[in-house]
Amino acid sequence: MTTTNIDPDRACPHENFESIVGVHRLTDGDDGPVKGYTAEIRIRCLDCDEPFRWIGVPAGLSPGAPRVSVDETELRAPLRPASSDPDFGLGLPGFAVRMA
Repeated sequence: MTTTNIDPDRACPHENFESIVGVHRLTDGDDGPVKGYTAEIRIRCLDCDEPFRWIGVPAGLSPGAPRVSVDETELRAPLRPASSDPDFGLGLPGFAVRMA
């Protein structure tokens, strides 16, 4: 958290951010071939440490479409190299979370 003059009676203006991005290979076993890639992205305010939530993205994990964590603070987005076939990474397992 950075040192700033924040008035506790006023909302943080959220002017400074940190993004944490992890890119991962999805393999078939420990030394198996790469079947897909995924990026996990989190954003937080550097001034007040508040996490940001992703809007309009269903919770879960999917090789074919972005999903978020149950608390909506982590975007999980499948990736493929630009030179790969459009169906690269499809067919990998995933899951969905239904909010009641």
